Amino acid sequence: MITGFNTDVPYKGQTYHVQTEDKGKDNPMVESLIYKGGEILGARRTAYSKFLPNGYEEKTVVKFMENQHRRVIDEVKRGRFDKDRGLLGDATNVGDQSLDQVILNYLAANKKGDKK
Repeated sequence: MITGFNTDVPYKGQTYHVQTEDKGKDNPMVESLIYKGGEILGARRTAYSKFLPNGYEEKTVVKFMENQHRRVIDEVKRGRFDKDRGLLGDATNVGDQSLDQVILNYLAANKKGDKK
Protein backbone atom coordinates (compact mmCIF):
# COMPACT_ATOMS: atom_id res chain seq x y z
CA MET A 1 0.00 0.00 0.00
CA ILE A 2 1.25 3.45 -0.93
CA THR A 3 1.21 6.13 1.74
CA GLY A 4 -0.61 9.28 0.65
CA PHE A 5 0.38 12.92 0.99
CA ASN A 6 -1.11 15.54 3.32
CA THR A 7 -0.14 19.20 3.20
CA ASP A 8 -1.50 22.29 4.93
CA VAL A 9 -1.43 25.26 2.56
CA PRO A 10 -1.76 28.83 3.84
CA TYR A 11 -3.64 31.24 1.57
CA LYS A 12 -4.96 34.71 2.51
CA GLY A 13 -4.81 33.96 6.23
CA GLN A 14 -6.72 30.67 5.85
CA THR A 15 -5.37 27.14 5.98
CA TYR A 16 -6.37 24.72 3.25
CA HIS A 17 -5.53 21.04 3.48
CA VAL A 18 -4.62 18.95 0.44
CA GLN A 19 -4.81 15.17 0.74
CA THR A 20 -3.69 12.91 -2.11
CA GLU A 21 -3.95 9.13 -2.20
CA ASP A 22 -3.82 6.19 -4.57
CA LYS A 23 -7.03 4.18 -4.86
CA GLY A 24 -5.08 0.96 -5.52
CA LYS A 25 -4.38 -1.57 -8.24
CA ASP A 26 -8.05 -2.53 -8.61
CA ASN A 27 -9.09 1.12 -8.99
CA PRO A 28 -6.07 2.79 -10.64
CA MET A 29 -6.80 6.38 -9.75
CA VAL A 30 -5.09 9.14 -7.82
CA GLU A 31 -7.47 11.33 -5.82
CA SER A 32 -6.65 14.71 -4.30
CA LEU A 33 -9.15 16.35 -1.96
CA ILE A 34 -9.01 20.01 -0.95
CA TYR A 35 -10.37 20.90 2.49
CA LYS A 36 -10.96 24.12 4.36
CA GLY A 37 -12.29 23.95 7.90
CA GLY A 38 -13.22 20.29 7.47
CA GLU A 39 -15.33 20.99 4.35
CA ILE A 40 -14.34 19.41 1.06
CA LEU A 41 -14.03 22.25 -1.43
CA GLY A 42 -12.94 20.27 -4.45
CA ALA A 43 -11.42 17.09 -5.78
CA ARG A 44 -9.09 16.04 -8.53
CA ARG A 45 -9.36 12.43 -9.68
CA THR A 46 -7.03 11.11 -12.35
CA ALA A 47 -7.09 7.57 -13.73
CA TYR A 48 -3.55 6.43 -14.42
CA SER A 49 -3.76 2.96 -15.97
CA LYS A 50 -3.13 4.38 -19.45
CA PHE A 51 0.10 5.92 -18.16
CA LEU A 52 1.49 2.57 -16.99
CA PRO A 53 2.55 0.69 -20.14
CA ASN A 54 4.39 -1.93 -18.05
CA GLY A 55 1.55 -2.47 -15.60
CA TYR A 56 1.37 -1.30 -11.99
CA GLU A 57 4.72 -0.03 -10.75
CA GLU A 58 4.66 1.49 -7.27
CA LYS A 59 7.55 3.87 -8.03
CA THR A 60 5.72 5.27 -11.06
CA VAL A 61 2.44 5.66 -9.15
CA VAL A 62 4.21 7.51 -6.32
CA LYS A 63 5.73 9.94 -8.84
CA PHE A 64 2.29 10.43 -10.42
CA MET A 65 0.82 11.14 -6.96
CA GLU A 66 3.58 13.62 -6.12
CA ASN A 67 3.04 15.53 -9.37
CA GLN A 68 -0.72 15.76 -8.89
CA HIS A 69 -0.32 16.76 -5.24
CA ARG A 70 2.07 19.58 -6.20
CA ARG A 71 -0.26 20.81 -8.98
CA VAL A 72 -3.24 20.95 -6.60
CA ILE A 73 -1.17 22.81 -3.97
CA ASP A 74 -0.20 25.32 -6.67
CA GLU A 75 -3.89 25.78 -7.55
CA VAL A 76 -4.69 26.51 -3.89
CA LYS A 77 -1.84 29.06 -3.74
CA ARG A 78 -3.20 30.75 -6.88
CA GLY A 79 -6.66 31.08 -5.30
CA ARG A 80 -8.46 28.42 -7.34
CA PHE A 81 -10.53 27.37 -4.30
CA ASP A 82 -11.18 30.87 -2.94
CA LYS A 83 -14.97 31.21 -2.88
CA ASP A 84 -14.71 34.99 -3.33
CA ARG A 85 -13.26 34.71 -6.85
CA GLY A 86 -16.50 33.98 -8.71
CA LEU A 87 -17.39 31.11 -11.05
CA LEU A 88 -13.91 30.37 -12.45
CA GLY A 89 -12.35 30.56 -9.00
CA ASP A 90 -15.21 28.90 -7.24
CA ALA A 91 -14.43 26.15 -4.78
CA THR A 92 -15.97 23.45 -6.91
CA ASN A 93 -14.10 21.29 -9.36
CA VAL A 94 -16.22 21.87 -12.44
CA GLY A 95 -14.75 18.77 -14.09
CA ASP A 96 -16.50 16.58 -11.53
CA GLN A 97 -19.96 18.09 -12.14
CA SER A 98 -22.56 17.92 -14.84
CA LEU A 99 -23.28 21.08 -16.82
CA ASP A 100 -26.69 21.29 -15.11
CA GLN A 101 -25.01 21.24 -11.67
CA VAL A 102 -22.50 23.93 -12.67
CA ILE A 103 -25.36 26.15 -13.89
CA LEU A 104 -27.43 25.52 -10.75
CA ASN A 105 -24.42 26.37 -8.54
CA TYR A 106 -23.80 29.55 -10.54
CA LEU A 107 -27.46 30.62 -10.30
CA ALA A 108 -27.61 29.88 -6.57
CA ALA A 109 -24.42 31.87 -5.93
CA ASN A 110 -25.72 34.86 -7.90
CA LYS A 111 -29.20 34.77 -6.38
CA LYS A 112 -27.70 35.36 -2.90
CA GLY A 113 -26.44 38.77 -4.02
CA ASP A 114 -29.59 39.68 -6.00
CA LYS A 115 -31.58 42.33 -4.06
CA LYS A 116 -34.42 42.98 -6.58
